[in-house]
Amino acid sequence: MDRLKFNVNQSVFKAGDPPDKMYLLVKGKVGIFLPLNDTKNPNFVIEENELFGEMGVIEDELRSASARAMNPTKIVAVTKKEFEAKANAADPFVKGVLRILSTRIREMNKANR
Repeated sequence: MDRLKFNVNQSVFKAGDPPDKMYLLVKGKVGIFLPLNDTKNPNFVIEENELFGEMGVIEDELRSASARAMNPTKIVAVTKKEFEAKANAADPFVKGVLRILSTRIREMNKANR
């Protein structure tokens, strides 16, 4: 796990990036911007103690949105490899549920574009 700091408007990741990490927001706010959103207003806001970037890691799919710091932020990043080690230690049923939920959210986001 890595502890990262981001300045206002600094990109955490961009749509189309490889899913190399998932994140826990420790301090600040992160905006999630869907691909067609070129405004300063995010489609979703991640608050402290929330996870983000998990869909790409769980599904092994390229990032479907961009994440940008809305104010100075502190984030804990877990690499895909670290997450997979934790997931592989979990019950196969739990892994299946995670994948299904992530896939459903991704499909809903595609339908709303």
